[in-house]
Amino acid sequence: MLNLNLPFLNERDDLKVLEIKTGLNAPYDFLEQAFEIDKQTYSPELCGVIENMYKRYDKCRDSFLLVYDGDLLVGYICFFPISEALFTQMNSPDNHEMRDDDIAPCEMEDWRKERHNNLFVLSLVVIPEYRKGETIKLLGNGFLDFLREKENNGYCIGSIAGSAVSSGGANFLKRFYAEYVKDVDGGYKYYFVGREKIKELFKNGLLLKNL
Repeated sequence: MLNLNLPFLNERDDLKVLEIKTGLNAPYDFLEQAFEIDKQTYSPELCGVIENMYKRYDKCRDSFLLVYDGDLLVGYICFFPISEALFTQMNSPDNHEMRDDDIAPCEMEDWRKERHNNLFVLSLVVIPEYRKGETIKLLGNGFLDFLREKENNGYCIGSIAGSAVSSGGANFLKRFYAEYVKDVDGGYKYYFVGREKIKELFKNGLLLKNL
């Protein structure tokens, strides 16, 4: 779920020197730090359990972008390709179940070149004291750069979806051309962007206005 309670872009905080890393090159304990951020940010019913985080990471290690201030993890986005069955379930108009920490590795896919990769953004989290500065900008631009690199390397991005639990999380998805589709359990909102809009995203970049 996407939980971000401030606008996507703000004035840069020049006091902080931030670095973006991936799940492939982050420090070995980054999942422990990520879970601590989750506990600070999400309500107990939305937080999930760290064991599930490890299971999904073992299935797809190329599924995290993380922002560090020195050794401190200050925010991250988690996303991965999902199976055809889960994609169909999530996008059924009659299905309003919010899939989140219950997503199992068997419902995920490896990155594949022979077919479209349908991505689900599981979480977007930034610790409160970093929500006004460069962290959100780095995550947004870093995610776009990541997707473009995958596309250029032959991994076609078929769609991007996510369930937003705050207006900031919704705005993040809308920057990627995602549109509101339906409400899901808890009164949260499910957003989706398909292949044609993703082509526009790659051509024109993030939407910055009129959200």
